[in-house]
Amino acid sequence: MPGGCIISDKKENRLAALRQRVQSKLIKSRIATRRREKKAEEEIVVKAPQVEDEILLDTEDFELSDGDRRRKIASALVMIGALMGILSGTLILQGNPSGLLNSSIFKSADALDIHGLVLDEAGDPVSEVVIELVDPDTGSAIKSNFSDENGRYIIESVSVKEYELHVSKAGYQTVILKFIPEPIGISPITMLEDEGKGDRTKDERSQTEGWSMENAVALATFEGLFTIGCALVGVHASFEIKRKKKYRRTQTFCWIALFSRGMIIFGPALILLAMILLMLNKEDFNDLKEMEVF
Repeated sequence: MPGGCIISDKKENRLAALRQRVQSKLIKSRIATRRREKKAEEEIVVKAPQVEDEILLDTEDFELSDGDRRRKIASALVMIGALMGILSGTLILQGNPSGLLNSSIFKSADALDIHGLVLDEAGDPVSEVVIELVDPDTGSAIKSNFSDENGRYIIESVSVKEYELHVSKAGYQTVILKFIPEPIGISPITMLEDEGKGDRTKDERSQTEGWSMENAVALATFEGLFTIGCALVGVHASFEIKRKKKYRRTQTFCWIALFSRGMIIFGPALILLAMILLMLNKEDFNDLKEMEVF
């Protein structure tokens, strides 16, 4: 049986060698696995603080002080108000000037009531004075009335054109007043004692011919350009607020922007609110900081 023992020893040697190789590979595999795990842990430990630092930096960028927030809000309010002013100015330029002529400012009534006051040289009212409305072309009286005990008179529903008003009473010099009826009435007429000097003539006709279409167009154009100009100053003021260089200059630009009249009152209200916010945060402007240092 010696041959069988030799074969058995060889098998055992081979199995022992195979086990040793398998164990060696397992040990190497475990060592490699531990090395990879350790390396991975080191990489995680190193990278984690970097991520945290980046998050902290980003958070700091977004954290603004109360002054910065107020300044940003003020800048936005001025910009919105200025844009409203630009829109209003554009609408004025594109509007119909005839609408301006037909407004209550320039529109003249078809008929007016003539009213006034008659006084003597001492400033006391004169009653029972004859007031005649005369057509200067024909010289005929159109309407007439008398002054009351307070010296007041009125002639109702008179067409708007050139007239003469003859004011007379026994013992006084007759006054001939040339005028065109106006809503404000006629200025007080002073009666002088009759000294045989004849009638006294006064001319109260307006030297202007009224508002023409050309005048209305010129006024509307000026108003529109002025509004847009003030609004553009407001746009510049919005950028000046962000730059926070000079406080007084920035507030001056905002004050000019108030005249842009964006949507009548809404634009100026926004700009005024922005100016108040700037007053609460004026110490952040560079020029005031320099003054505090000195």
